[in-house]
Amino acid sequence: MIVENHLILWNHASLKIMDVQRIVLPIGEYLNTSQLSSSALLYTIKGRARLLLDGYEHHVESGYVSHAGKGTVLTITDVTDHLDYYIIMYKASLPLPCSQDHLQLLARTAPFEIQYGYAVSHAAPLLVFLSRMKREWDQTEAMAKLQVKSLFYQFICELMGQLQHLRLEQASPEDIVLQAVRYMDEHYSEPITADTLAALLNCSSRTMQRMFNKRLALGPIDYLMQIRIDKAKELLCRTNAGLKNIAEAVGYVDSYYFSRLFKRYTGVSPSTYRESMHQASGDEPENVTVIAPTLETVGSVKNAASDPLDAAIRRSLRTIIHLKGELLLQRQPEKIAVLDPQFMDHMLALGEQPAGSVMVTGYLNGFPEYLITKLRAVQALGTLNEPDLEALRALAPDLIICTEFQKNIYESLTHIAPTVMLERNRDWRETLRTLGRIMGKKLEAEQVIQQYKHKISGLKSLLAAKLHGQSVTMIRPRDNTIRLHTCAHRTAAILYSDLGLQPPKLAVDRKRTSSMIALEGLPELDADHYFVLTDNKFQAWSDEIQTTTTWKSLRAVQQQHVYHAKASIWIAYYGPIAMNQVVDQVAEVFLDAK
Repeated sequence: MIVENHLILWNHASLKIMDVQRIVLPIGEYLNTSQLSSSALLYTIKGRARLLLDGYEHHVESGYVSHAGKGTVLTITDVTDHLDYYIIMYKASLPLPCSQDHLQLLARTAPFEIQYGYAVSHAAPLLVFLSRMKREWDQTEAMAKLQVKSLFYQFICELMGQLQHLRLEQASPEDIVLQAVRYMDEHYSEPITADTLAALLNCSSRTMQRMFNKRLALGPIDYLMQIRIDKAKELLCRTNAGLKNIAEAVGYVDSYYFSRLFKRYTGVSPSTYRESMHQASGDEPENVTVIAPTLETVGSVKNAASDPLDAAIRRSLRTIIHLKGELLLQRQPEKIAVLDPQFMDHMLALGEQPAGSVMVTGYLNGFPEYLITKLRAVQALGTLNEPDLEALRALAPDLIICTEFQKNIYESLTHIAPTVMLERNRDWRETLRTLGRIMGKKLEAEQVIQQYKHKISGLKSLLAAKLHGQSVTMIRPRDNTIRLHTCAHRTAAILYSDLGLQPPKLAVDRKRTSSMIALEGLPELDADHYFVLTDNKFQAWSDEIQTTTTWKSLRAVQQQHVYHAKASIWIAYYGPIAMNQVVDQVAEVFLDAK
């Protein structure tokens, strides 16, 4: 943990205090396992207990401070001495716009999310701030709440100041990485933190972090997590062991946290990974051996396994998990062919261009209109349903990205170039992260996601204040009927989940993404606001509906609460550029934001 980096981000943070509590647990009591709803700082005044944060143990006593981010699973147990502690719940973020340097530092450091704990050297000033914070928090006046925020900043300042002075002796830079790698390879199932590892190797966390980044281009804890994920992959492929047993075998007490971590690092859940590997190999769990295709020939696996640093370097390479197995990218692909137009959206959002793409019927130039000004020379590769394999061979891409639409020709695709098959209806944010790993744009992907998160966060409260619970629906006239998109639909989730809009009762369906309703059934839908999705193919039917008496009798129509949207943007291209346009249109409709 580099304190200076944390100070930079704390200095620019926008802060909201959620709660300040002082809690007492008698001997033998315990705190039920719970998931933190925001970031939290815990400070032990007196007593002894075992604190678990996402399965990592902290033995707390007087003067011990610990920090954890939102979503961390918290448990306090083994209270062997009357435990008295403060807990401060807060939310912090960087207000946008801010510099790229700060965004990069935030992605790399995550000061408001990471977990750490240590015994402070001077408890008195910290206790003064905490007691005053609790006293002010219990007041109802606005001035008191502002005082709490001021005191919290002073508390952080004192905390970071003390942490800066916790310097350990420097270890030999020539062998520190090798020592750490060997230790983690052998003890990955045991509790290991950056601080405990640094103390074990007689060096500072900062030195160890710097040497790891220089040697392997990743930090020690990232390396540890990759070891654990690799071991978990082996167990998932080769055994029928349950998720809880596998999590414990690789060092995680909490299987829920392990599952979230596995998905964050691999892009899929453990169960999906196991299923994909079994399908890819056709073997039973006990006999699975998965050989991943690569973009570059890999050296002897035996030699790599015998040298911990070679193994570490291999772990730092990008491994992409997809519907047909794993793909190890030993170098960044320069020519990418996409067999679904929505992936063009993702690539362009990350500042990259596809070398080739399937075309879209109904457009003059064959590519989505909303992307055409951003595209340069893109080779046409047939259509989504019928990719042109000869054109694909002539393009000679480094990598092909397809979806389950092309499952019948997947083997043919792999003979042309390494191929990744992604789930077409997967959340666009997860797909963006996967493409970010493929193209070496992981940081850029997170920035796009954070910018979107910041946008919808602001809009959500404004929309709630403006609409006061009025219902909003999205319908699509087609095939002489009307398609109602439910809460389970990926774009409807933007309206109802991301923006917090209220669906009508008929749209509340978590299993089906849509349902068909007749024209005569529209009055039963009875929504306050309608987004009507249209395209050229069904424009005539849409126009015809709006001339009927049934349509004109709708309350929303009479109040002019009907808004037309392009089905291509809202439905067909589920990428960050399109979804931001959907959000912008909703804001323009309801908030007059242009």
